[in-house]
Amino acid sequence: MRRIKTIDGEVAGEAVRLIVGGGPSVPGRTMAEKLSWLRKNGEALRQLLMLEPRGHRGMHGALLTEPVSPNAHAGLLSMHAAGFPLLSGEGIIAAVTLALENGVIQGDFEELLIDTPPGLIRSRPRYEPGAEASAIRVSSVALTGIPSFVHSPGLTVQIGTRRVAVDIAFGGEFYAIADSEAIGVPVDMSHEAALIRMGREIKEAVEAAVHVRHPTDSGVKGLHGAIFTGVSRAAADLRSATVLQGEVLRRSPGATGTAALLAVLDAMGLIADGQPFTHEGILGTVLYGNVLSRQTVGDVQTITPLIEGSATATGFHEFVNR
Repeated sequence: MRRIKTIDGEVAGEAVRLIVGGGPSVPGRTMAEKLSWLRKNGEALRQLLMLEPRGHRGMHGALLTEPVSPNAHAGLLSMHAAGFPLLSGEGIIAAVTLALENGVIQGDFEELLIDTPPGLIRSRPRYEPGAEASAIRVSSVALTGIPSFVHSPGLTVQIGTRRVAVDIAFGGEFYAIADSEAIGVPVDMSHEAALIRMGREIKEAVEAAVHVRHPTDSGVKGLHGAIFTGVSRAAADLRSATVLQGEVLRRSPGATGTAALLAVLDAMGLIADGQPFTHEGILGTVLYGNVLSRQTVGDVQTITPLIEGSATATGFHEFVNR
């Protein structure tokens, strides 16, 4: 009988399950090799922890690995109910918070370097003042993301009787971004089924119209999901709903999605250096971001985004698999 221990948490409404015992030791010289191994050998583990009866459609998982970069503190691989994504910012925010607070990673680091398949992520935990060394409490984690950019601006696709303008952008994963008014579906949970249907249709239309591939990493390709934007309902700059691959409506605003949105807004000249950006998700929870810098990678204009969010522990579990 196999026993797997996890610490569960939530980030902006997104459930994240950090594996801390009983998980595999993932081989590989690079994070891409580790991800490839996990996709081939970790399906039973993913189904055990992400799907019912132990999980649900909105569940995300994080597995710490040995680092592959000289100065990195750890590697991190992600999973969710539909598969193994390249990167989950919520997974990193939760893993850093839960690992530091529970001694999985020892110390009160100013910065933790985390290897992921798309690249190295710099995470800066912010600690609650006055906490004793033996009782570390992390109030938030700020992530310096990998270069984010617009792949295909203003792509027009046919969705039923509507012609919809879509921006394809990368923030660690590729997303198709469209205005919710253009698709005729409000950004709220009562329209979950319609949002999921539109996410599927836009993904199919985009991938039939354009080849979505990273310009410098041919292994990074295809849409991870669709983001539908709308007017915020709180003190935020933008509200959105994200439908992930596998027809999962994301609960949080999405860290990689926030980075992709920042790339689009920056390309449109709508965000200044260091200007704070508050991104509201479908539950009304928020993540924070800004543009740290701009650079050119090959022929592509990119930004380096900073994304910040908070994680809260929700439980400690030991699962069994007979």
